[in-house]
Amino acid sequence: MRRASEEIGLAVDHAACDPAAWDAVMAEIGRLLPGVLPVLQVVDAAAGTGLPLVQWGWDPAHVRAYEAHYGAVNPWISVILATPVMVSMHSEERMPVSSLRRTEFYADWLSRLGGMTASSGIKLIDADGRLAVLNLQHDLARASRDHGRLAAVMERIGPRMRRAIETNRACFPAKAALAPGETLLERIADPAFVVTRDLCTRDSGMRVLRLVEASCAGRALIAEGEVLRVGALDRLQVRNPDLAAAVAREAALACGDAPSPGIPPGPVRIGREAWHVTAIGLRQDLRGVLGMARLLAPDRLALVVLRRTATAGGDGTNRLSDFGLSPAEARLALSMDGSRSLVQAAESLGIRHETARSQLRQVFAKLGVSRQSELAVFILRLKQGA
Repeated sequence: MRRASEEIGLAVDHAACDPAAWDAVMAEIGRLLPGVLPVLQVVDAAAGTGLPLVQWGWDPAHVRAYEAHYGAVNPWISVILATPVMVSMHSEERMPVSSLRRTEFYADWLSRLGGMTASSGIKLIDADGRLAVLNLQHDLARASRDHGRLAAVMERIGPRMRRAIETNRACFPAKAALAPGETLLERIADPAFVVTRDLCTRDSGMRVLRLVEASCAGRALIAEGEVLRVGALDRLQVRNPDLAAAVAREAALACGDAPSPGIPPGPVRIGREAWHVTAIGLRQDLRGVLGMARLLAPDRLALVVLRRTATAGGDGTNRLSDFGLSPAEARLALSMDGSRSLVQAAESLGIRHETARSQLRQVFAKLGVSRQSELAVFILRLKQGA
């Protein structure tokens, strides 16, 4: 399973730089996990429906029927909405097929899949009311036999898929394919940097990033010198300690290394700006490198993308108090902007998960929302208008 996860992960890293390559990711999952039909779908929380994005091995007629109608009556959508990000789901544990036999979804769609009536899945992204979910459809026998193995694969490849999708969203908002001769960095409007794996070494207790290449916006940010600069030996130096820690964390994850403990995920606030950090792993193409230089070239690179959004007027705490939220409830609500799960939010705030759940119930009641996805949309709109 570890080898299969790594091979799938390499295909995922490639898809981060080319959204058209997600078909190959699904094919790789199908090849390495025989008897599984993979599909990456988007779930619209407001509409409560699932829409397939890319898949492998499915009958096109079944996919079209799901997209046209059965995605909206799929009883498992409620399970997906209620499950935290990066937690594996298994249909026979959460909503077994035996409980669905009298439903339209089972009678008219699921029963026609040739015995593939069970599924395992993982929610990759939950933001702005839109969810990205990897689903592995399989038969009932596999549900009990390979439960643990499928969970291990999904939990290993899940973070890489999340980073790849976030990079797609940041780099390819208008069109999916690169034009002939166009490079990834030329497409990225935000400050972006390719760094070497030297970030995994330590120099005087600090992680080191070596700059290989920067986007146009990245070069402009370096020229300003206020947020970051390039020092001796092409070392990329981030001036704000919190932002530096966030960059180091994401870049370490992109290179397959464990990040330093105590660095929470999510945006970093500097003054009236929020900085979001995304990083993916890249593999260098050695065909353009000559002689011994191929041996000396770094084996892994990371693409780091920085995106900043204005938060003029503060973080929204005062406006949340107008709804009757206590300071503790407001802090939790502001952290639930779709960038982290409730467990991660509790860890970043230094409170117990049970305390966070109790506070979240109060937040829901006072703001008039019923799901975390609805709260995320509320908070994002609040921050944008704050």
